[in-house]
Amino acid sequence: MDLPTAWNLDDKSSNLSVDESRLRVNYEGLGESDEDIGAIRANHPIPPQCKLFYFEIDITYEGKNKGIGIGFCEKAVELNGMPGWYDSSWGYHGDDGKLFCCSGIGNPYGPLYSTGDTIGCCLNFTNNTVFYTKNGITLGIAFRNLKGSLYPCFGSCSQGGSIEVNFGNRKFKFAVMIWVMNY
Repeated sequence: MDLPTAWNLDDKSSNLSVDESRLRVNYEGLGESDEDIGAIRANHPIPPQCKLFYFEIDITYEGKNKGIGIGFCEKAVELNGMPGWYDSSWGYHGDDGKLFCCSGIGNPYGPLYSTGDTIGCCLNFTNNTVFYTKNGITLGIAFRNLKGSLYPCFGSCSQGGSIEVNFGNRKFKFAVMIWVMNY
């Protein structure tokens, strides 16, 4: 069973660059219009048999307009839009705190996020729900009725923006194991 461990260098927009660790992403576009959006998928889908999958993204620098989206999507989703804007794509956006579920229309969810924040995403395949965390604190259920072969994804349209993903290669800010034991 292969788990997501890094970003997929062959499955990203040309507006993004990835460092040699395949964990840090930099936005290289102008960030002036929707055509400048760039997204990237992880190297493997999340196996549903793992029951619970959690990852975190550290916002190293929010960039010029804070246009950042963190979420998950299926393999067929285009990578020229933000997470959540297309069918089979879901995301939580930092510039407006909204959730996007297979549509360009967002719904209020949580706080804005920016430079220095860590946003976590937990996919629970036991009850088919998703919740996000901000700096180690849960923000509540974001999505229900999970299905499909899902990849962690990140999108940006923020000039100069930079993030780093943690797929479990270091300690999480959110106490996942404590949450699991109390769940």
